[in-house]
Amino acid sequence: MKFLDVHSHTQKSSSDTIVIRNEYPFTADTTDLFSVGIHPWYLEDWNKQWNTLVNVAEHPNCVAIGECGLDKNVSESLELQKIIFKKHIELSESLKKPLIIHCVKAYSELISCKKKFRPRQMWILHGFNKNQSVCDMLLREGIYLSFGKELLTNEKLQNVFKTIPQGSYFFETDNSDIDISEIYHKASELKGEIKIFTEKIFESIG
Repeated sequence: MKFLDVHSHTQKSSSDTIVIRNEYPFTADTTDLFSVGIHPWYLEDWNKQWNTLVNVAEHPNCVAIGECGLDKNVSESLELQKIIFKKHIELSESLKKPLIIHCVKAYSELISCKKKFRPRQMWILHGFNKNQSVCDMLLREGIYLSFGKELLTNEKLQNVFKTIPQGSYFFETDNSDIDISEIYHKASELKGEIKIFTEKIFESIG
């Protein structure tokens, strides 16, 4: 049985794990499965990066676009962030690849974008660690949630996770050095048979 790590900055695929490694446009390693996008923390030269990103995103080993998104904690204006996020959405749709999303304190704006653009490709919100009301709001809009290492220790998040329907979530290591299997095993403790999780997750991403 293989595990899927849907978003990682540090891990690599192995005999028992498929990793979607997040890459930076100018330095992307295309030898393994990866995603590519412009993070809202690093928008200063986004227009110089964009053509490179589009070219790299067309590589067959690029299986997702992102991470990208909206973050109210950064100095760049939210309006600029929305413009760049829209370009990622359009790229995701044109290449028919899922969108991996970073969102901080901008969930209402994220949902407005979802309703406005009505994307056909899967949207995956990475690093989800919010409360039940935010979870329910995102799920109603068909946004998938990805859980990382906080699922191991955050009891409130564990209770939220228990309510999420199968096939609506993924798991990730992000920038941690833990093994993705630890998160799967915790999920198994919380919800049930781990094999079912793995099969459902692979079905979701196609």
